[in-house]
Amino acid sequence: MKKTNYIILGVLVGLIIVIIIIYNSGKDTEQRVLRDFFIEDTASINKIFLVDKRNQEITLKRQNGYWTVNDRYRARRDLVNLLLETFRRMEISSPVPKEKYDYVLRSISVKGIKCEIYQNNRLSKTYYVGGVTQDNTGTYMIMENSDVPFVVHIPGFSGYLTVRYNTFINEWRERIVFNYHVNDIHKIYVEYPDNLNESFIAINNGNNQFDLKTINNQNVTFPFDTIKVKEFISRCKFIGFEAYIKEEIQKKIIDSLKNEPVVSKFTIEDFNGEKKSMKTYYRQNIEQAFDDEGILYDFDLERLYAVIQGGEEVVLIQYYIIDPISFKKSFFRAKNIEQAMLIKSDF
Repeated sequence: MKKTNYIILGVLVGLIIVIIIIYNSGKDTEQRVLRDFFIEDTASINKIFLVDKRNQEITLKRQNGYWTVNDRYRARRDLVNLLLETFRRMEISSPVPKEKYDYVLRSISVKGIKCEIYQNNRLSKTYYVGGVTQDNTGTYMIMENSDVPFVVHIPGFSGYLTVRYNTFINEWRERIVFNYHVNDIHKIYVEYPDNLNESFIAINNGNNQFDLKTINNQNVTFPFDTIKVKEFISRCKFIGFEAYIKEEIQKKIIDSLKNEPVVSKFTIEDFNGEKKSMKTYYRQNIEQAFDDEGILYDFDLERLYAVIQGGEEVVLIQYYIIDPISFKKSFFRAKNIEQAMLIKSDF
């Protein structure tokens, strides 16, 4: 009888052990279903790391009032804000059906983008972003250490979110040539190599005092309108451009432009003596545009090449950006004595 009791006790202990194992196994499985993609406090995010399967990496860091990309350039504020908005507004639409697990997980493993989010310098979330659902309304995502992928979307937004996790550095870089507070601008040099007589230097002497000189720093020989000089300086404070040229053809284009005439050169000097310059060049008629008579234009009618960063980089800039600042020296000529007088007003 005593022996039988031991046997029964052993069976009971064995059953308890089995139940504990099954319970813990189910518990582990439940823990691997992670779904917390959402971040409410985006103001605490100070670093975002993105990497794709080609090892293209993007590191966005919050600085004092701006973001940087890969510790080299200022990042585009609009794209960073769009990504932060994605973190805040995205929601789970549904789990991925089990019959699609293999397809979705395989797709993410081949083409997915890893996203790490840091809040107050601490890693808070890591997940992987995949492709779009068949109806183009959701995006496949899976949290790190989770076994279950989900369809994620933004309520009210029709489209997929993968493009917001871009890993091309030039897409994140700020597209700005000049960015000044107008009162920080001391001189603007505008040079037209094929028309030096119309080149000039617009000068802000401070205290609402403005001057105009020839490109050789000589006094102009006519009375000039100081209001026009002031307005011109204000127009130049912020100049952006359309797009970066792909890195693989940068050197080739820069080398080819060395043999081409400069259309215009703009240089801004601040009150600390620091200068930034931009040279523009005609761009070939790559789009093969024709005039009304069917004759092929020699050059692109919408864009120029612009060489920036001290001659190290070429970008595309549109005429509608350049034309409003492409004044000639004669434009500033005063029509009467009142226009030539200094008129007191604030920017």
